[in-house]
Amino acid sequence: MMFSQSQEQPDSVSSSVDKNEMTLMAVRWAQKYYAKAATQSPRTPNHFLLDHEVDVTEFDQNRSKTVAELMKNLSLLGTLAWNKVGTILGIDWHRYPVNKLRLEDTQTLIQDVSNLYHQALELFAQYEYPFRLSVSLGKETVKLRRKYSQTEPLMLVLVQLQFHYLGRMLLEWMSMKERTVFFLYFKTLEDYLYSPLGEVNDLAGKHLSDSPALIAVQQLLPIFTTIAHQVYRKVHEFNPGYCSISGNVKNHILQYSSTRDIELFQIYISWCVLENSLRPIQQELFPMCVILYPRLHISWKLIQDMLDAMSEEFEKRLLPQNFAVFSPYLQVLSEIFSDQVVQTV
Repeated sequence: MMFSQSQEQPDSVSSSVDKNEMTLMAVRWAQKYYAKAATQSPRTPNHFLLDHEVDVTEFDQNRSKTVAELMKNLSLLGTLAWNKVGTILGIDWHRYPVNKLRLEDTQTLIQDVSNLYHQALELFAQYEYPFRLSVSLGKETVKLRRKYSQTEPLMLVLVQLQFHYLGRMLLEWMSMKERTVFFLYFKTLEDYLYSPLGEVNDLAGKHLSDSPALIAVQQLLPIFTTIAHQVYRKVHEFNPGYCSISGNVKNHILQYSSTRDIELFQIYISWCVLENSLRPIQQELFPMCVILYPRLHISWKLIQDMLDAMSEEFEKRLLPQNFAVFSPYLQVLSEIFSDQVVQTV
């Protein structure tokens, strides 16, 4: 099965396990996974938003008309977005068992994402504050994420890409002002769909208040966006001429998606810490990166630079005892995304 999970059990991190041995085991697992995925993989506008804040509740006489047009064309746009997903992934949908999605499965995935946007557009038409989506649609988005993450990493990638490209099509349909406002709705929902915040919150509630893991995560989460921006700035300095499928590092959309990915890595590390396990990295993060990054023309060197800069920011900003909690997982990430793994096949 394409992108199937390793039969080896994910390794746990505990005081009784030698950290060097843990890292070696993780590297061996990553090499096997990357080798399987690589043999099945094909070798293959800056002014998008207004550059100033807008009043999200300011009346716009064209908004109701725009929403009505988008609602009417949501089904068509969903199909176009799905075609874009297939093009990006470059997967032969009939070659591998996991790709033999039944027609009803495909339609369900497209409809699930379209339903989420339908509700978001309704709130947009009602001039709801974007942050209120955390209350009105946050749980539903987490539920959607869990539905597609329980079977196969590829399924989670599919629903995330469908959400991303359908959202891009909706945004491109809008005027600059409408787009700048709706982008806030888009980002709020994307944060819930892309990152395992629901898992982190659930696990945090099971820890005692004096748990070193909980204390470390509690210090990280309020500053993880600040860390992401600093890491992006450093990676930009290291790779000034870099281009991905979204454009160069100065591109607004690439900057947004890169910063989001850096935040995502931090949330996965937090999940690992709270679960005391490498399972989130092995079952979700690494497989998703192997599926997506080569197809988006994101180099492994960029990821390596990002992880180096992120580790430096952790050490600089966290208390020593909290950095020590994250350190083993940072080391594992550095090793499994090293040339030893991703450049040897």
